[in-house]
Amino acid sequence: MQAYRSALVTGASSGIGEAFARELAARGAHLVIVARRTDRLERLAAELRERYRVDVEVHTVDLTEPDQRSTVEERLADPARPIELLVNNAGFGTSGSFAELPLSREEREINLNVLSLVRLTHAALPSMIERRHGGVLNVSSMAGFLAAPFSATYCATKSYVTAFSESLHGEVAPQGVHVTALCPGFVRTEFETRAESVPGFAWVPIESVVREGLAAVSSGRTMCVPGAQYKAAAPVIRIAPRRLLRTVVSRVWL
Repeated sequence: MQAYRSALVTGASSGIGEAFARELAARGAHLVIVARRTDRLERLAAELRERYRVDVEVHTVDLTEPDQRSTVEERLADPARPIELLVNNAGFGTSGSFAELPLSREEREINLNVLSLVRLTHAALPSMIERRHGGVLNVSSMAGFLAAPFSATYCATKSYVTAFSESLHGEVAPQGVHVTALCPGFVRTEFETRAESVPGFAWVPIESVVREGLAAVSSGRTMCVPGAQYKAAAPVIRIAPRRLLRTVVSRVWL
């Protein structure tokens, strides 16, 4: 099982990304944390430096802006300061009738969830392959297994992330590098707005998602589905009639 001495985490100012940063710091990893909100990143960095005595770099970046994203790509590719684990967590979802949603926001969703993830992964892999050591943990979703009306773009982007990660794993695993798709279901974060419509058993603690994800990438597993309920559901979803899935999901998703 690989241990990571340095990690770059995107979307680290809150939610799953922040939880990854905290867990990695607790394990002694030096961090580069990336998000759009400087104040949150700086507070988190100060806390982690003080509590765990690790180095924490702060990069305030909007990953949908090419000029800003390029600074993160350069940091990942810097051979003098190797990054051993990339956690591609930044992303967001839209919901509603696709024909009525603003196209600019759908494009931004694809840019962040797919294009930025691909570019950062491309920047990180060469040096990992050269060292024959490293990991990329791409945060996907159970939504990537589904076709969910009124979340068309989100499901499509997460389907891409899962397939991309699985494919890359097959390319780089023989060279000592692990690529893993993390596919959580419902996770409680400060931005979760569906709490009232989702039954209690469907929620997975954020700490469990993070720990299972790190265990999966460090041990070289292609995919991680956190939570016993989702591990049981995933095989059923893959073989269930798609029309039935669309009907069920559309009632839960909104």
